[in-house]
Amino acid sequence: MARPGLGAILLVVVLMASTSGCMGLIAAREAVEELREPAYEDLNNEKITVVHSFQNIDDYLTEYTNRSTFTVDDQTNEINVYFKVSFEASRNLPSVLLGNESHYVRATLTDAEGNVQWEQDVSEDASPLEESLLPNPSFAHGEWELDIQARGGGESTFGSIQDNFVIIVTITNSCIQYPLVDECY
Repeated sequence: MARPGLGAILLVVVLMASTSGCMGLIAAREAVEELREPAYEDLNNEKITVVHSFQNIDDYLTEYTNRSTFTVDDQTNEINVYFKVSFEASRNLPSVLLGNESHYVRATLTDAEGNVQWEQDVSEDASPLEESLLPNPSFAHGEWELDIQARGGGESTFGSIQDNFVIIVTITNSCIQYPLVDECY
């Protein structure tokens, strides 16, 4: 003969064991996970910004160079380039003093396979130019390189007349965003 109290005690022991200690944590975590909103696909922007102003007339004697790199992978959806140049100081100086190669901005964006994807070579003001690069059918994966060579000048007395440029490369990657987490993975 089976005792009815033994089955009830066994059931209570199993329930207590499953809701306490490590086993209880698993059940509690699963219950909380069910309440959380699901993860979703989002976009993450990485920016490379190069801003330079030539401060002195002596800056015409040396070339400014900058090399920046970034990584492109399967998650990269788009690359945008913003480019603006102002040769205010060079416009106000007599051309006899400067010559043809005295002021310029040369910028090149090269992909991981060594192909030039974007370039500018200017010696006059360049209005804000934005260009978008889209995968066709995909971007070359690996390290991309932004190379800049520039020459210009400025005046240091008042600091108001200077040659300058701005280049911003924005890399847009898709990622998975989890609720309550700030970073996108």
